[in-house]
Amino acid sequence: MRGDRICPKCGQTIPRGTAECPICARPISFYLRRETLLLVCFAVLAILFTITGFAVKLYHGREQSLARSWYNRGENSLQKRDAAGAIEDFRNALFHEPGEPLYQLRLAQALTNSDHFLEARSYLLRLWAGDPANGPVNLALARLTISQGGPPSQVITYFQSAIDGVWNGQTEDRFAIREELCEYLIDHGERTEAAVELAALAPETPNNAKLITQVGTLFSQAQDYALALKEFQQSLHLNAHQPDAWAGAGQAAFALGQYRAATHELSRAVAERSQDPDAVRVLGLARDILEINPFDRHIPVQDRRRRAFRAFQTAMVRLNQCAQSKGETLGVQDPQSKLQTVYADALKMKPQVQSKAFQRNPDLLDSEMGLVFRIEEVTKDECGAPSGLDEALVLISSKNGAPD
Repeated sequence: MRGDRICPKCGQTIPRGTAECPICARPISFYLRRETLLLVCFAVLAILFTITGFAVKLYHGREQSLARSWYNRGENSLQKRDAAGAIEDFRNALFHEPGEPLYQLRLAQALTNSDHFLEARSYLLRLWAGDPANGPVNLALARLTISQGGPPSQVITYFQSAIDGVWNGQTEDRFAIREELCEYLIDHGERTEAAVELAALAPETPNNAKLITQVGTLFSQAQDYALALKEFQQSLHLNAHQPDAWAGAGQAAFALGQYRAATHELSRAVAERSQDPDAVRVLGLARDILEINPFDRHIPVQDRRRRAFRAFQTAMVRLNQCAQSKGETLGVQDPQSKLQTVYADALKMKPQVQSKAFQRNPDLLDSEMGLVFRIEEVTKDECGAPSGLDEALVLISSKNGAPD
């Protein structure tokens, strides 16, 4: 309004007819200026926010501490193979710190160990959806799928994702994971897939004799005996005092028909560890083959002849024993059974297996051994698997008489 004045101190209008500003004229002990009041309010609010933040932080710290304590108890329960206790502990950890991925993962693993597969899968799939490249989660899903009897294709996918995945500082052993995958593939007859994984596993194997022996064993189980033998030999080059490696090398060499090498390596295996029934059995069989194999080119013609004659006699004994166990009569005029038929053929061959006949016709060896192999196959079908020299003859037959 015209004539009104403005107070230079507070900026308020001084009413007409008033000499002083009514606000500034009030005693300072009773009134505060507006700016001062606002500053005080802000200061009080700041103090309250600080106190609240500290209280919240203290609360969350306490919750995290309780969660970590329950998590550690869960880990101890797992070490004691107390899966039920571990489940309860990890649930308590999640109560104090909901959504923590590590606690969810360990709870899912404990649930898997207790055969609570559906609940375990629920946790794991939730974790996987949030982080599909998570290595531990993919590994846990692979093992859970195996426990549930899931399809091999899904198991393989999870294992491969675990191998190639991110581990974020958690304990990882990609070699062990790939080894576990190979064992799974071999156990489920997926030998082609196993060969692919083993081809990737072998170059990654640390320069450790024990680990290389494990890889050699996997190659043997996958029936890739040539690569198995190579791995065992590499392992033995690092450490020659390994019964498992000697036995593995011997059995791989045996499967490849390298009977002299097998005898040497299996002998070392038995020397290192005499209580190895498999090594002892295969060693005895390798020695039998070397003793009776007439196709061995390392021996003179006369020795080959003697071996062939011994093989014929061995087969005839087996034939007679088999017929006796079945109550069949051999040497009948009109053969009806397989045993009678092969016996009749043997009687025709018998006059020709003399040493002089062999000297006149060295090719007789093939005919004679062909009959021996027939006798062994027929008796195996009729009377079960043979042993000793008869088993050796069956194996020689399976190798087509190939020399060592």
